[in-house]
Amino acid sequence: MSRQQGLLRRGSRWHSNFKVPLDLQAALGKKLIRESLGTSDYKEACRRVVYERARVTALFENERRKLVILKAPKAKHEKRLLTVISEREAWEMAARYLATFEHKFGNWMQEEGRFLGEHEREQMRSNVQEDEYDLARGEEYKGQPLDGTRELLRFLQSEGIECAVTSPAFKTLRPLFFNAHLEYLGRAQDMLKGDAAKERSHQFKGVHFHSPAIAEQKKGKTINDLLELRKQTIQEFNLSRKSADASQLTARLLREFFGGERQLSAIQPEDIRQLFDLLRRIPPNATKRYKGMTLEQAVAAADKAEDRRRLSPKTLRNNYIQITALFNLAMGEKWISENPVKSKRLSRSFEDNADSPPRPQFTIEELNRLFRSPFHMECAQGKERGGRFWVPLLSLFHGFRCNEACQLYTEDVKTVEGITFIAIREEREDGSKCEKKLKTKQSKREVPLHPELIRLGFMDFVQERRRDSASPRLFPELTPGHKGYFSDAFSKWFARFVELTVGSECRATMHSFRHQFRDATRAARLPAETVARLAGWEDGEGPASRQMNHYGRGAGYLRTLAEDIAKIEYPGLDLSHLCAAKTVKSEPAED
Repeated sequence: MSRQQGLLRRGSRWHSNFKVPLDLQAALGKKLIRESLGTSDYKEACRRVVYERARVTALFENERRKLVILKAPKAKHEKRLLTVISEREAWEMAARYLATFEHKFGNWMQEEGRFLGEHEREQMRSNVQEDEYDLARGEEYKGQPLDGTRELLRFLQSEGIECAVTSPAFKTLRPLFFNAHLEYLGRAQDMLKGDAAKERSHQFKGVHFHSPAIAEQKKGKTINDLLELRKQTIQEFNLSRKSADASQLTARLLREFFGGERQLSAIQPEDIRQLFDLLRRIPPNATKRYKGMTLEQAVAAADKAEDRRRLSPKTLRNNYIQITALFNLAMGEKWISENPVKSKRLSRSFEDNADSPPRPQFTIEELNRLFRSPFHMECAQGKERGGRFWVPLLSLFHGFRCNEACQLYTEDVKTVEGITFIAIREEREDGSKCEKKLKTKQSKREVPLHPELIRLGFMDFVQERRRDSASPRLFPELTPGHKGYFSDAFSKWFARFVELTVGSECRATMHSFRHQFRDATRAARLPAETVARLAGWEDGEGPASRQMNHYGRGAGYLRTLAEDIAKIEYPGLDLSHLCAAKTVKSEPAED
């Protein structure tokens, strides 16, 4: 056997021994990282050094990220770019400009203008009248035409908006601001006379600082309002925590890009395109890898470190769906009239790639190696069996999701009219709630036990677990992660287990069993309705088919499913060695 990299023998004991890269020696304060592996057995040392190598590699990567963060330039606060605008929103901006200036001038008249003498007031009114005359005639001021451009540019600057004078938005806004400023000058003259401001243009009828049209703009719904509505919706419909977690990046992206107080009515399709341009440049796990940075800063840091990793197509599409759904929610509440995300071109850019490679699966050779691991061979010789033994087998032969199998209770294994089946459900037998979770409504189902699991002694295991009054769970040694899912820790353990038993070149995961189950149903030529019932999928045939499938399911229903699932097989897979001994106690969980 060749010497494992990073092994060092001192006396009779083995140690890990790794050189610290030159660029990290100053940060870590050492040139070598050496730790005792706690064993004198070479084979055991080879096994343990694999984990130590992974830990040290992760340490090096983390230190490099810290260095990048320290050196990364801070993201600049950029103005909001405006290139296109609807006529309604353009009018709202011009109306806000008019109402604001009228209000400011009215306040000035009350606080200071009232002290002007009659001659001074008349002179000022004459100046304003002259400005109105010059504006109406299209005169120039300091070489610039008085066509609303100057007023519009000042307004855009005060609002933090960048809008090129050649853009469609500017061309839409300029004449409106010309008319708004002309209206303002007329109203200013009324106030200088001591009269109430009179409306001149029907275009701005009813527009004053305290008028409903302006008040509605000032209290318009914002990004923060929308995200709060989304939070309430999740709570109202009792959606899973994963639903809330899935929207965290979406919420952060919207808040950082637009600002929480950005009014929804001001968000344009061009803004959305820029939002998704940023999304496509975000590195994965940005919150952890670039802690304390904004998303823009994380992008800059990743670019500086020449880190080309970006969010997966699936993550991009999920966020696109989340953002689309958020603005649909706003439309449903009548907060906006149109969804700025709705675009065929944008939708096509986030479509699932039909040519993308399928999820990696285990080959039959790899499955045989997996189930002939030292762990399984010890189980064959009498070692206690538990979740780590049964969960992969349940998933392979029944298409269970990892969490569905891990969270089972002993009472979920039932027998009706001689058919033994597993009830995948969230509630207890008495209808009470517990910690179990399901992904979708279709996930709730009854799946007959595959004959191979019976042959391997699964029912003996269940009977023994039922005699344990300490816990009603089938695999009590399995623990949930911080989000409440048992699959979190189990999937990580299984990934390490595959690497040790099959090899690091194997890319299959715990979820690959579900894909292999689907291929096995195709090989068995099971009908789509049966496959959907067994695996908890939509059958893809639409509402009419779902209604049709709702009927029936009488006494022969389970028997038919049992006959169908018995057809699931994996030619070449040999599990006969696991039938030699049928021990039933669950092993303690190990890290």
